[in-house]
Amino acid sequence: MRLFASKGFKGTTTRAIATAAGVSEAIIFRHFETKEDLYNAIIAHTIELRSRLWESLDSNHTTAPDLPTVMRDYAQAFIQSNRNDPTFIRLMMYSSLEDHQFRANFFATVRSSRQRAIREAIDQSIKKGEIRPVDSVLTTRTFFQTLLQYSVSSFISAPNPPPPEADRAMIDNLITIFLEGLLPHPVDVLPNKNTL
Repeated sequence: MRLFASKGFKGTTTRAIATAAGVSEAIIFRHFETKEDLYNAIIAHTIELRSRLWESLDSNHTTAPDLPTVMRDYAQAFIQSNRNDPTFIRLMMYSSLEDHQFRANFFATVRSSRQRAIREAIDQSIKKGEIRPVDSVLTTRTFFQTLLQYSVSSFISAPNPPPPEADRAMIDNLITIFLEGLLPHPVDVLPNKNTL
């Protein structure tokens, strides 16, 4: 997993995999017909682990949480899992660049029940008049993409990850911005460039 996450599918050789695993290439091909079969098995295993994380998060709630709670739970779990192991995001990035199936599987996983819970909480808040009518799918996607960008820039691109307090501050700020922006009052428009 670490080899594919650091060198990508194309850059990782079966020889390097065998060396890292302390086995011969023949042993690898005894279990996997091709390098792609091994890669697919790693992807499936990685996605299964990530799915378990979301399932465990879901099992913590006996009732449907409100919008701020479901957003905070998702953000904390997403960022913490990427802080603990950025391999998943690295695999997704390489896969996206190499147009591999992992990208589609990755997005299917993170769109699972947690993102559905955010969408449903947004829709319920709209029905109650607590927030303005917005596209709940697009709003949830924007929230997720902000978390993804933070994870990439903090745990992959940066030479050293920020302290955990920075994660909490980012999540607090992000949720405040989202919730304030969703309130049912009119949005202030940006000033005209002629008035700047």
